Amino acid sequence: MNSLSGKFQLTIGKKKFECHLSMNAFRMLCEKHDLSLDQLQAALATRPVQYLPGVLYYGVLNHHHFNNKPTDDLPAYEYFSAHILDDAEKLPTYVSWVGKVFNGEEEKGEEGKK
Repeated sequence: MNSLSGKFQLTIGKKKFECHLSMNAFRMLCEKHDLSLDQLQAALATRPVQYLPGVLYYGVLNHHHFNNKPTDDLPAYEYFSAHILDDAEKLPTYVSWVGKVFNGEEEKGEEGKK
């Protein structure tokens, strides 16, 4: 993962999706849920299971918009969320990556690289 630009890959079902967490991804999510960025960050800290799938989903949607790709191939949000939350091994990694993006921390080592 490149945490300074928030780019990494997710596997949903058997398909891989590029995720690009940037201010635009956070903007889309905040607008959808009528949250400020500070409220989103607090919600992620206190209720990650509720908000993590949305952050990642909007990161995937942002990647598509950023690269002018059609969005009709994206899975339904509930399908996406079910797969994110069902992967108990990856869940802590996703939480860590999102935290690093919010804090602007540079990734150390090989884990998370594309």
